[in-house]
Amino acid sequence: MRRSRLTMLVVIAALVVGAAMWWQAAEPTSRTALAPVTETPVPSPSADAAPGTRLTAVYLTRMGQAVLDETGAVLFRYDRDDPHKARSACVGDCAVVWTPITTSGTPSVTGIDPAIVDTIKRPEGAEQVTLAGWPLYKFANARPGEWTGQGTDHLWFVVQPDGRRNLNCLPGPVQ
Repeated sequence: MRRSRLTMLVVIAALVVGAAMWWQAAEPTSRTALAPVTETPVPSPSADAAPGTRLTAVYLTRMGQAVLDETGAVLFRYDRDDPHKARSACVGDCAVVWTPITTSGTPSVTGIDPAIVDTIKRPEGAEQVTLAGWPLYKFANARPGEWTGQGTDHLWFVVQPDGRRNLNCLPGPVQ
């Protein structure tokens, strides 16, 4: 009887440790930098889709409404841009860290009003995609589904499908 109790305790302990290890592996290392599981699946990168050709509105569990490109990257807007001027304020080193979303044609959209999607010409000649006049970017080092950069310098925000800034999951208060 004593041996069966000991065996049962060892099995239970192994299950608890295994479950804890599984749970810890499923948790993101930085809750402010990584997107949780989405209710709308993150599109997998498509070999036949040219960059900037597809914008998809999604709902991320903690973030709320967001827009992804064809690679599954979460897209941002920059508050130093002016939606009424056809130019980007993010050039030079800024455009290395915050990759402009460019296209060679008209982007297709899912869950976004196509009337608010347009392009502007960047200084180097590329066509940058805009949403409600806001040029779109992605954080250069982010993996699909990550919102790395949300609230950076109180200027960079995940963009919602209507072009407004998403104020969820910010590292500090933003006005």
